[in-house]
Amino acid sequence: MPPRRPRSAIDHDGLHKQLFTHFLQQFLEGFFPEVAAELDFTDFGPENFLTQELFPELEGRPHHLDVVARVRAKGEAGDAFLIVFIEAQGKRRPEFLARVFRYFALLHIKYGTVVIPIVVYGDNSRQPLSERWTHYGLEFAGHRFLDFRFLAVHPSSLPVREYLNSHNPAQLALASRMDLGEEDMVRIKLDLLRQMSRLPLTEAQIEQALRYVDAYLEETEPGALQRALSAMNQAEYREAGMLIEHFTKIGMEKGKAEGARASKLEAALKMRDHGISWEIVTDVTGVKPEDIETK
Repeated sequence: MPPRRPRSAIDHDGLHKQLFTHFLQQFLEGFFPEVAAELDFTDFGPENFLTQELFPELEGRPHHLDVVARVRAKGEAGDAFLIVFIEAQGKRRPEFLARVFRYFALLHIKYGTVVIPIVVYGDNSRQPLSERWTHYGLEFAGHRFLDFRFLAVHPSSLPVREYLNSHNPAQLALASRMDLGEEDMVRIKLDLLRQMSRLPLTEAQIEQALRYVDAYLEETEPGALQRALSAMNQAEYREAGMLIEHFTKIGMEKGKAEGARASKLEAALKMRDHGISWEIVTDVTGVKPEDIETK
């Protein structure tokens, strides 16, 4: 069985930013319906995303927040709005909780309005998310000085079968990261394709949803998906035909990208073996030491 593509090769930040930019309303409706019910997306558009939110980290490095959007609350008029802030996090670290609070506080200070903080955890644990990872507090001498809580989604602890019949594109995309249990990956992928084909999505939304699914739901046996597609009857193929064409296109693009990446890694290894410093190797090839697994 060939090795799966290393997680480091996936542009996690870029995929999540694009997914939530295209499906912010659907994401909230699918995972936090009580929040979505109080928001007004009537005039919501690309101009509502604050793409330049850049905050310095404590170490001095700048950090672009993944998704920050201005959304009007129902019943509000004029210039009134609140902020929805989404941050995707791959590995769970205690210091991340303080960062979420810091981003929340800075956004609140800057805009002087309600901030809704949401974290999407991308680790592969199947255990339900505990309260520890949705809370940040400060206490001393029996006094509680801070009790900050935020909303969170942990896809890998959710059972995929509960979402495959969803009519929500954000739920279907994130299903690619859910707990498959004993399910066949190729069958799940086809089910997601078929269900997405029934939704009234724009071309851009289809493209983004499929890129997300293809990145995180990758068959371990080369050609398995193509063989399954070949076995579909005419009606099944016609139903998801457009999405299948998109998948083929994405697969070809991915193959080219991975081929180019493999060439860069090979060049970097040769340069390293000849004693060239990593500073020069990275400058020439773009490959960093952490990109290569050293024995």
